[in-house]
Amino acid sequence: MTDLINKILGVLLAFVLLAGAPLIINAMNRDLTTNRSVLNEMTNFIDKVTDNGRITDTDLADFHLGISSYGMAMDATIFRYMKVVNPDGQGGTYTSYVYSDDISAWNTGDIIKVKVQAIDYTGAQRIQNRILRLFPAKFDQTLAGMIRK
Repeated sequence: MTDLINKILGVLLAFVLLAGAPLIINAMNRDLTTNRSVLNEMTNFIDKVTDNGRITDTDLADFHLGISSYGMAMDATIFRYMKVVNPDGQGGTYTSYVYSDDISAWNTGDIIKVKVQAIDYTGAQRIQNRILRLFPAKFDQTLAGMIRK
């Protein structure tokens, strides 16, 4: 009787190793490709803003659609840091950056910072968690650029 149980367990284990492992590896590679694609969307958006010096509603909608089109629900936050030149009291100046809420029009030297975070895990990450008990990190990246129009 134990021989039959061992054979059944062996066949099940072989199936899991032959079919499950490639699926998990494929899911891991897909996550890496998705992360690179979202980073590419962020870079393209920052480049567009640094070249134009403005953000339109269409640009924002395209950006949000682009980062959310890879299977993960994403939340993007755009920060503007205005360049402020102040006198130092000795005939010179010093530069500082001040956070501003207005992201519609940008000046030369301002800094745009884009932070994108995943709201929830993807389906592949949930499968990894259920099968392997791995907790992959959610997407959380920040990129910045200086306006040069």
